Amino acid sequence: MPLPLQGLQVLVTRPVHQAGRFYDLLLAAGAEPKLFPLLSIQPVALAPASLLQITTTAHDKAYDWVIFISANAVEFGLSLLNDMTSLARLKLGAIGKQTATVLQQYGLTVTVTPEQGFTSEDLLALDELQQLAGQRILIIRGDSGRELLADTLKQRGADVSYAQVYQRSATGFAAGLKQLHAKQQLDIICVTSREILQNLLQLLQAETWIYQQALVVGSERIAAYAQQLGFNNSIIVATSPADDAMLAALIQWRQDK
Repeated sequence: MPLPLQGLQVLVTRPVHQAGRFYDLLLAAGAEPKLFPLLSIQPVALAPASLLQITTTAHDKAYDWVIFISANAVEFGLSLLNDMTSLARLKLGAIGKQTATVLQQYGLTVTVTPEQGFTSEDLLALDELQQLAGQRILIIRGDSGRELLADTLKQRGADVSYAQVYQRSATGFAAGLKQLHAKQQLDIICVTSREILQNLLQLLQAETWIYQQALVVGSERIAAYAQQLGFNNSIIVATSPADDAMLAALIQWRQDK
């Protein structure tokens, strides 16, 4: 029997350090994945002072809560900490199950993470984050992002700080994408963030063919953004940006065709 994605030419746009497992899953399903990272993620040069306060506060906890926005926030944030014992004494929040899993791999106990979903809205709906008067919260994230989480926590009475532990930058070469299109070696593009989609269009600029390209995206929010930008041909929405969810969405799309 043919494999479920036999011969499907898939553009994998994740940052290099995150693409390996998805690439292998696609190969195992019979696809022809093409690595084309459209986003580079690098650690900051110096640890933010707000992060270092976790371990340098002598007599009292600097924070009541530490919330991690992504798996990258965990990996890069913990790499900047010399001692995780202080972190283990705090209440830890994770934006979704993938982020929670990475924290657990470091031996840390996650206090709250949504049972379903992986957005700020999902995290903010949890009972533990409703009454926060006098609570001090550190949000560990990259160099940009939505302000909804911090703004809402402040409205609920919390004192909120940021620790930005990694930086995003656009990458990729337009010539490579144009060549894949010209040779008809591009069936569908995987998009797991709005930044990746923005970088794709910035790279191609006046190339109108890209708007006819099929996309598989990691959330309804990315799908809505793609539609606003002019992608109306075929947008497949995975249940999350996680590797297994993106693969399942591709397989279902292929079966439905």
